[in-house]
Amino acid sequence: MIEASHVQLSDGRKIGYQEYGDHNGSPVFFFHGWIGSRLDFAPNDGIARELGARVIAIDRPGCGSSDFKENRRLLDWPDDVSELADALGFDRFAVCGHSFGGPYVAACAYRLADRLTSAAIVAGISPLFKGATDGMPGFVRLALWLGGTAPALTRPYVAMMGRMVKNPDSIAKGIGSLLPPDELALLDTPRFDGFFENFDEMVKNGSKGAYWDARVFLGEWGFECEDIKLPVTLFYGTADQNVPIQMGEYYRDAIPNSEATFYDGEGHFIMYSRAEEILSSLRDRPV
Repeated sequence: MIEASHVQLSDGRKIGYQEYGDHNGSPVFFFHGWIGSRLDFAPNDGIARELGARVIAIDRPGCGSSDFKENRRLLDWPDDVSELADALGFDRFAVCGHSFGGPYVAACAYRLADRLTSAAIVAGISPLFKGATDGMPGFVRLALWLGGTAPALTRPYVAMMGRMVKNPDSIAKGIGSLLPPDELALLDTPRFDGFFENFDEMVKNGSKGAYWDARVFLGEWGFECEDIKLPVTLFYGTADQNVPIQMGEYYRDAIPNSEATFYDGEGHFIMYSRAEEILSSLRDRPV
């Protein structure tokens, strides 16, 4: 595994990140899923290079190589991203988030609209409106319900997940069981060599960061998606079991200038199967 790069923020914390693609390309900050890390983007490294995208994948606070931040909230994230962009010399940049990274894109689109060239939410989880979790696996629905009603009770669940992801075969089998055949076949290609061995990166320093990452999503966001002025592109698979299609429909209806692409019969790994289209949308749609 390549060691993360770090930037020290104004409050003294270090934030870790990994660069992919073309170092001279257009900057795109990538926000990982749950349980995930900056290493989630690795299978798309070659595609980003071909498209001329410089992708900076960031570990969120307490996850992977980034220092923990006590009692953080969703709207703290744009401040971290803005400081990292300053340190790397970017005045303007794009943001893209997959799965649990979706709300963090929404927060940046709300708070950093003047700095963003474009924004994309890919199979991104939405606020938990009535019916939002319909179609999700039962254990995921239970964890989200507990997180929204009794957050402390999610700690054992997160700790269990932390132990499970230390077994690459187990996590690959679990994820694969939720993917359509075409996406499942991707896992056997060279792009995904070593991918699941890195899945425990989020919890390498314990489960506290992962627990807070879930708690941030389940808490008050501090803004309404209806107040996002920046155009946001949305990408969802209609057969996604991890993040059901109604969550994409929520963002489509809530964000005034959103543009949604729904892939019929496709699932949660469209960040990989549709990487070229997604990254091209960020490159080709400056605002």
